[in-house]
Formats: sequence, C-alpha cells, structure tokens
Amino acid sequence: MPELPEVDSYRTGLDKIIKGWKLKGGKSIWAKACIDDFKRIKNQKIISFDRRGKYLIIKLTKDYIIVHLRMTGRIDIGIDAPKYTTVQFDFENNQKMCLVDYRKFGRVWIVDDPRPIIKHLGIEPLSSAFTLKKFKNLIDKRSGTIKPLLLNQSFIAGIGNYLADEILFRASIHPLRKANTLSKGEIKKLHDSIKYIIKKSIDYGGTTFLTFRGPEGKKGEFWKKLQVFRKTGEPCPHCKSPIKRIVVGQRGTHICEIKQKLENY
Repeated sequence: MPELPEVDSYRTGLDKIIKGWKLKGGKSIWAKACIDDFKRIKNQKIISFDRRGKYLIIKLTKDYIIVHLRMTGRIDIGIDAPKYTTVQFDFENNQKMCLVDYRKFGRVWIVDDPRPIIKHLGIEPLSSAFTLKKFKNLIDKRSGTIKPLLLNQSFIAGIGNYLADEILFRASIHPLRKANTLSKGEIKKLHDSIKYIIKKSIDYGGTTFLTFRGPEGKKGEFWKKLQVFRKTGEPCPHCKSPIKRIVVGQRGTHICEIKQKLENY
C-alpha cells in the first residue's frame, strides 16, 4: 500500500506538472471508485495540492478532489488512459489524470469540503504539532501493542507496514511491546525514528514494491535503504543475526531479535 511518502511524492510532483490546468470533465470507469458528480468540476482549474495522512487533496477553483490509493493504486498523467484505469479526469489540453488500480480498492471523492473525509485522522508526523511532548501524551493514554498503534490512522496519520517495521527497528523497539511499557528514552527514540524514516523515504521518492510510480513514472528508491522490511533471513545490518518474520496484528512484520528484544515485558 502506498504510504505517506508515496502520496507526498504525488503532492509535490503533480504540483509541478498539472497545477493551473483546466478540467473539462471526467468519469468513473469502475463505478465504485467514485460515486460523485463529475459535471461539477467542468471549467475548474487545479489550484494546489495537499496531503493528509495517505489522502491526496487536490484543490480546485471551487471544489476538491480527494484520492486514496489504498493497496495498489497509482496516478498517471498522459494522453491515453492506461489499462486498469478506474477513474479518469480530462483536461482541456487533452491530457488525462487517471487513477490506475488493478485491484480496484482505490477511491476518489469530489467534494466542496474535504474535512468530513479526513476528520478521523490523527496527528501528522511531520507537522510542527508532532512534538515529543505531544507524542508522549498520546502514548501515555494507550496500553495496546506498539506496532498496531503506529498503523492506527486515528493515532498517527500516514504510517503503513513498511514504515512501521523500519521505524521500530531504528528505535530498537520490539513490535509486540505494549505502549505503556516504553520508557521516556524509548519514546524519544521512537519519536525521532518516526520523523527520520518518513523524511528519508520522501527524499528517495518513496518505495516501490509492486505498482507505485511517482508522477513522472519513476519508481520510489527507498527500498534500497530498507533495513528489515522483507529482509527475512538476511543478516541484520546492526548485529548480523538473521532477520525474522513474525505476524503482529495480522500483518507480516520483520525484526531483529537481538536489536529489538521483547524479554521482561
């Protein structure tokens, strides 16, 4: 699933490519992908781009287009609609913006106010509001397992499976630890790691595992920097012991049992 860095690459990349373009219409090729009225966007221009968690928010002259890529969605710009296009937006210059999604989980909304769509989301991990003090206050109120908590979009917005594994590895925290067992030092390491890993992934254009391509068709390169995710059996870069795959909250999870100890918790 595209996570915060991949969606952010669309935010910055599409701003350079299609900002100012005028829409002449669109359509939902897979009916469930967008149930809203495309007629309302005619003659509206692309004004700006924003991101909230894993949601891409495109501001138009009057309305908003909101895109959630879900598991396998990507956004393509071009003259022709690619195979597996589920939603298509047409511009006056005959270019198209398409949601391409062979599993058909991605969703698009056309709304006059994005807030009802994104109101459930938690704090943005790269925002100025995400201070160590704020994070500690959030953690102190929780007693659940730490990895599912990081994946909870109402807790922190934008973290998915690969980010969570890399964040916890860097912070030396086992994904099965309970949030209320973390020391002040561990909370600080976790807070630092959340910001560090997300920023690094953004710097490398996100990560491509299957279908993700950035706005210019480029693959995300952060996969080259992954330390544990999908590295089962490979030597840990910290201690050379083999990376182990376990299941946490029904999600495949990758750890170093030496660096991320669970004993005594």
